Amino acid sequence: MTVLDDTQVSELPPVEQAVAKTEKQPSVFYAWAVVILLFACYTISAIDARVMTLMVADIRQDMKLDDFQISLLQGFATVVLVAVAAVPIGRIVDNGRNRSKLLAGGIVLWCLATAASGLSRTFGHLFLARVGVGIGESTLGPTAYSLISDYFEPKRRAFAISVFALGYPVGGGLALVIGAYVLKAAKEYGPAILPVIGLVQPWQMTFFIVGLPGLILALFVAMIREPKRHAAPTAVIGVERLTLRQTVAFLVQRWKVYSALIGSVSLLGMLAIGTAIWYPTFLIRTYGMTATEAGYSFGILMIVCGGLGNLTGGWFSGFFMRRGHPGANLHIMTWVTLIKVAPLVIGPLMPTATGALVLMGIATFIGQGTNSVALASLQDITPSRLRGQMTALMLMCVTTLGMALGSSVIAAVTQFIFHDDGALRYSLAILPAIVGPLVALMFVLARKPYRNAMIEMGEWNEKK
Repeated sequence: MTVLDDTQVSELPPVEQAVAKTEKQPSVFYAWAVVILLFACYTISAIDARVMTLMVADIRQDMKLDDFQISLLQGFATVVLVAVAAVPIGRIVDNGRNRSKLLAGGIVLWCLATAASGLSRTFGHLFLARVGVGIGESTLGPTAYSLISDYFEPKRRAFAISVFALGYPVGGGLALVIGAYVLKAAKEYGPAILPVIGLVQPWQMTFFIVGLPGLILALFVAMIREPKRHAAPTAVIGVERLTLRQTVAFLVQRWKVYSALIGSVSLLGMLAIGTAIWYPTFLIRTYGMTATEAGYSFGILMIVCGGLGNLTGGWFSGFFMRRGHPGANLHIMTWVTLIKVAPLVIGPLMPTATGALVLMGIATFIGQGTNSVALASLQDITPSRLRGQMTALMLMCVTTLGMALGSSVIAAVTQFIFHDDGALRYSLAILPAIVGPLVALMFVLARKPYRNAMIEMGEWNEKK
């Protein structure tokens, strides 16, 4: 990875010359401050997306819904239009100069959409509100990973991304912890009558409370300074912007590495997100826990185990790469995927809630080790001017399989195969037993094309 020097700047079109000459690379302190701010955004987005997990029973009762409809609200609704919006957003990230302004607009959209979820009176209205949440949150990944990759070199990139990616387990955990207490307080207060809005139920009030605070973050995000774009070797891509046709040609030439990496990470997303969405409900149904108890227990587990796992994966990546192992990221993902299968399968079958939570904690710690490493791997083999689009493509696939299929597959197995709500534990055990070994095999098959892509980007010495 190289930064544009004076010679390269002189070869740019006039407009980009002016940009390159005026941009100043922020300090290390500023770069880490941006990572912390982006982490806060990720935390808020996870809270807004996941808080609904605790309100399944209340929403089902008020709207007369079944598990499959709930799965559509928790998963499919948040990705139904993301598949259309993600790549165009990625192109804006790659070709624009205002990545921070784009993200600020996305934050405003998903926060307002979360609050609008509390206005819903019908399944259709709630579905549209959750679609709005998904579209707004689709700006976060491409923008954040693009900015971080331009702030940090490869040897430190995975750890920086792991700090940002802490937002997923921390936000998901806080969604359950904070959401549990907000929902409890709202239930104790009871239904309320608000000006203009009218009568609102406790679950609706919870959406209002968790949705609006994120608007404050949008103001700070809009002020983030742009880092310099890092140039790729001219053999890979020129320094000028690529047309859509050139972008497609670039991907077609390297389809083996991108299809293997994106496909395997997408399946992991299906496993992780689907399990996380239904685990609190499983705890409630199987062990008789209250929503508050399940939310608090599972939330703390995600924050502690998920957070530590995320940082551990990023640290190991940097540790091995600094010692001359540029292919470390793919090896880490392979072994982590294999190791976490056992606790994921056994956990839901445990006779006690404590046993189920302990094994889920182990699986979460191990599994989150691949989160930042996977995204860092994608950045390492992709030129700066394509990172937004490739990140958008990966996240689109992850959310499509994870949020839409992961949630719905588990619900479908429970409802249409077992025909018993109490059999949710078996649906949770079946998914990792199938997906885990398949993903590990895909990582093994990706090693050679990944190595070739790293060599092409100048990140792998051919002698190694």
